[in-house]
Amino acid sequence: MAKVKTTWKTKEIDGRTYMICQNSNPDLSKYPEWGPEFGVCDQWSEVGKETTAVICSQCTQRSLKV
Repeated sequence: MAKVKTTWKTKEIDGRTYMICQNSNPDLSKYPEWGPEFGVCDQWSEVGKETTAVICSQCTQRSLKV
């Protein structure tokens, strides 16, 4: 069975590429436990053109809390 590839929302502003955090859709995210306690993440991060997914800095910081 082929694995379904998730395509995360991207946008381009002034020649820079931005992508929405994976935790904008916790059902598809690899790290939903790092998302906001209530709701979904709405943060965009600047990424390279070949990037396929991103976890924003806020969600990454939550991963460090013990």
